[in-house]
Formats: sequence, structure tokens, C-alpha cells
Amino acid sequence: MIEHAIQSTLAKLGAAEWIPVTAVRVLTGIFFSISGGTKLFVPSHFSEMRRTMIQSHIPFPHASALFVSLVEFACGGGLVLGLLTPLCTVMLMGDMIVAILTNRIGSIHASGFQAWLDDFLYLPEVLYVLILFSLLFSGPGPYSLDSMMARWRVSPASRGH
Repeated sequence: MIEHAIQSTLAKLGAAEWIPVTAVRVLTGIFFSISGGTKLFVPSHFSEMRRTMIQSHIPFPHASALFVSLVEFACGGGLVLGLLTPLCTVMLMGDMIVAILTNRIGSIHASGFQAWLDDFLYLPEVLYVLILFSLLFSGPGPYSLDSMMARWRVSPASRGH
């Protein structure tokens, strides 16, 4: 009896897995879209981003700041809509990995490996890479433009039947 209840509960949870996948995709997309949009459209935030690029010794700091801001804005919007989700997740993961390697990792001043690792795992960029990595493999969920386009491609009407 208990075994059946557990199996029934697990089946119901499995059927509802689209809920957290969709929530994670949309909320992560909103974060990146707002962050990138603020950097693009608020001059003081763009200047701060450009200064960060200079301090991190990133080549072509103005163009790099513009590129990163555009990636965050556009790919964040893509995640919100569930459009080109794999491309958007890979682009944003690249953005976060570069930020970690060029800027954030140097901010860790812990003594000892365990303390360093603890501080590293607390970096928000690391968390975003993990979230995006998960999204890359889970897909956008059924309520996304990617899924809608996939359904259109396999429908009998699209094959001319």
C-alpha cells in the first residue's frame, strides 16, 4: 500500500517536472535580461562594466562590454521565451565562465583549499553556470517557443499530408 502511494506520488511529480524547469528558465532569463539591459541602457552601469573589462585586462574593453551586455540581454530574453534555449544557455555559460576566470576568482582571498573552494562555490556566477548547465540538458520545457516550433516541425500539416 505504501509502495503504491510512493510510486503514485513519484509519477505525479514526474508529470509536473515542467513547472520547475519552466520557472528556472524564465526567472534566469529575466535576471540576465534585466542585468544586460541595465548595462546597455543605463550609461553609469555601462561605464562600470567597461571599467571592469579594463581592470580584468579584457581586450577591446568598450566592444567587449557591449558584447557581454548584448549577450546577457538577448540571451536572457531568449530564455524567457524559450527561444534558441541551447544556444542561449551556452552563450550565457561562456559569459559567466569568463567572468569567473578573469574577475571573480581573483576576489577570493581564503587560506587553505577548503576555504577557497567554499568561497568559490558561493560566487553567484558559479551558481548561474550550474543552473544554465542544468537547463542545457533539461531543455526549455513544453511551454516554450522551442517546443512549439518542434511540434510544428513534426505535425502532419508541416509534412504536406
